[in-house]
Amino acid sequence: EALRAMARGLRDRAERGRLLGQERGRGRGAPASQDQSDAAALKALSEARQHMGSTLEHIQQVQKRLDDTSATIASTQKQYDVYGFRMRDAAALLGQLKRRTEEDTKYIWWSFWFFIAVCAYIILRRLRVFKMIWFGVSTAAWTGSNAAGAASGLAGQAAAAYRGFCEMFG
Repeated sequence: EALRAMARGLRDRAERGRLLGQERGRGRGAPASQDQSDAAALKALSEARQHMGSTLEHIQQVQKRLDDTSATIASTQKQYDVYGFRMRDAAALLGQLKRRTEEDTKYIWWSFWFFIAVCAYIILRRLRVFKMIWFGVSTAAWTGSNAAGAASGLAGQAAAAYRGFCEMFG
């Protein structure tokens, strides 16, 4: 970590020296006159200004890209919000549609079974099954009433015979 910091410091100093015209290792000596010194300083400052201008331009381009990207992200977020609202509305509508479909299915089944019952009633009526059932029930009722009358008559005769027997013997 310390070596990295030291290397970074050396690079920064070398860059600063290059920008300000204090490059080492080129074998340049001290300027011969004040005019040359001023010209060298002006040249170094011009280069530094150009470098700062290009850096500023680069930063402005990056800022523009960031602004464009931020606008795109904001637009995308708005679209996602709209889609989210639409999805919630669609889910609510689908829930209502499902309930209505279930109710319609129930009504269709009840209608089907009512239709089957009406068809069965018509078929049984045409085949005179209801008349046969009525005849069977009425015959059973008549037979039952006749059987009950006969049983009642037999019970009455048996009771009379018993009374007569008891009176004779005492």
